[in-house]
Amino acid sequence: MLSFFKIIFRNKTGFLGFLGLVFYLLLITIGPLLVKFDNKVKLSQINSPPGSRLVLMTRPEDSDKYKNPSDLKGKTVGYIDKGAGKDFLEPFSEELNAKKFRFSSGRGVVKAFKALKEGKIDALVVFSKTVDKFLRNPDNRYYESEYTDLVVSNPKLGRPLLLGGDTQGRDIFTHLVNGGGLLILTAVTAALISTLVAFFLGTAAGLIGGVFDRLVVAVANFIIVLPRFPILIVLAALFKINTWYILALIIASLHWPILTRAIRSQVLSLREREYVEAAVALDLSKIHIIFREILPNMMSFVIINFVTGIKVAMYDQVGLIFLGFASISNYTWAVMLYFARSRGTLFNPDSILMLITPIAAIALFQISLIFFSRTIEEIYDPRLRGK
Repeated sequence: MLSFFKIIFRNKTGFLGFLGLVFYLLLITIGPLLVKFDNKVKLSQINSPPGSRLVLMTRPEDSDKYKNPSDLKGKTVGYIDKGAGKDFLEPFSEELNAKKFRFSSGRGVVKAFKALKEGKIDALVVFSKTVDKFLRNPDNRYYESEYTDLVVSNPKLGRPLLLGGDTQGRDIFTHLVNGGGLLILTAVTAALISTLVAFFLGTAAGLIGGVFDRLVVAVANFIIVLPRFPILIVLAALFKINTWYILALIIASLHWPILTRAIRSQVLSLREREYVEAAVALDLSKIHIIFREILPNMMSFVIINFVTGIKVAMYDQVGLIFLGFASISNYTWAVMLYFARSRGTLFNPDSILMLITPIAAIALFQISLIFFSRTIEEIYDPRLRGK
C-alpha cells in the first residue's frame, strides 16, 4: 500500500488523475447528501444567469426598515406563484402574511409591482431576473417609468444559483452534483462486464484451443467489423432501455471482442513459458493456471483496458441518451445534454451552462481516468518506475 502511494506521489500526472477520481468519488457519494436535487419548476427562474437569486423589494421609504423576513412581522409580503418565493417564506408563515400573485405569463408580476406601489403589500419577494426584466432592462419602457420608485432593499435575500437556472427554472448546480452517480455507475458496470467476459473467453480460447478457440475468434471478428455505435442505436431501438443495468449490458455486449482477441494473444504467448508448462505437466487445474500463473502477468494489461473501457462506455452511454435512444427518467449529465439540445439552450446565452457544465464534468472525469491509468501501468511494470 505504501509503495502504491509512493508511486502515485512520484508521478505528477498520475497524482492529478488520482486526485480527480477521488474528487468524483466524493462528488457522487457525499455530494447528493449535502445538495438536494432541485426538481421543482420555477417559471420566474427559467434560463436565469449565474448568480441569480431571490431579492426583497419595498417602497423607498421602507427600504431601510425591511431587509429580511424577520423585519416584516405582522406585515403582508407578496410572492410570485410558480417560483421560489413560497418555499422561502414558508418558515416565516406564522410571523407574517404571505400573499400569492399568479405568474400568468408575467402579467401577475406587474400586478405584484402595482400592489407594492399602492401599499396593498409591504414587501415583495421576487427573483432578480424578474427585476431586471421588468424594471432595469424592460422590454416595455412603461414598466420602467411606472415603477421606478420601487427599490430592492435586500439584493442578497436568497441563496444564489451558482450556475444559473435551466429551461425549467431549476438550479443547474444541484443537477451537476446529483447527475454523475448513475452515469459513472453505468459506465463502470459496462466496462466491468465486458472486461470479465473478454478475460474468460480470451483466456479459455488461448488455453483450450481447437474448435472453441476458432468459434470465439470468429464471433469476435464478426462483431469487430460491425460499426459499433450504429449497432448500439439499433439494439437500443429493439430493446426497451428503461433501467441503467440494461443499458450497461447492451453497451458491454459490443465491447468485449477487441480485448478478447488481445488477451487470447497474450495467453498464447504466456502458455509457452516454463512456469505455465510446468503447471500443465503437474496436472494443475485450469482455474489454477488462469488465476495463479497467467493473470498476475496480465494484470496491468487487463486493468488498463478496464479503465479504457469505462471511458468508451461513458461516451456510448452519453451518445445514446443525447440522441434520445435511452431512458431519460433518471437525471444524469447525459440527460442534461439531451434537454440542452432539445430545448434550444444553444441559442440562449443565459442558460448555456446547462450545456457546458455536463460536458466539462464528463471531460474532466475522462482526463482523470487517462492520467490515473499511467500510474497503474507504472505500478505493474517495474521497468517504468525508474523513468
